[in-house]
Amino acid sequence: MLLNLLRPYGSEFQTDMSAVVEVPPEVVDSRAFLRSLKGTKVGSEDYATTNLVDSADDRLWESFVQVAPYAFSAEFWQGSRYLVSLADECQSVVVYLVPGSDLHAAVADRFDIRLLD
Repeated sequence: MLLNLLRPYGSEFQTDMSAVVEVPPEVVDSRAFLRSLKGTKVGSEDYATTNLVDSADDRLWESFVQVAPYAFSAEFWQGSRYLVSLADECQSVVVYLVPGSDLHAAVADRFDIRLLD
């Protein structure tokens, strides 16, 4: 839900994917699709890292959204800045917000957020 909420604000994503044993079939398929992209670094059968990938393509985006909760790390970018970073199979989620921005308002309207100064 968070990634789809932020999609209009970003432009690219990147993910470090591990092989996970018990996941839905669509996650397995999405992982295989992202691993097949040009520029993806495949370290082994169990691990791969994508380059920055254009998030405007619906098939790429949907694959990212499927894989992100099961990835070592998954980042969504706005130019050279992070919008959101998910780590350790979504054990940690960080959203980078600027107070007063449209992005801040969109997230604040949807989630109970805490700003750090």
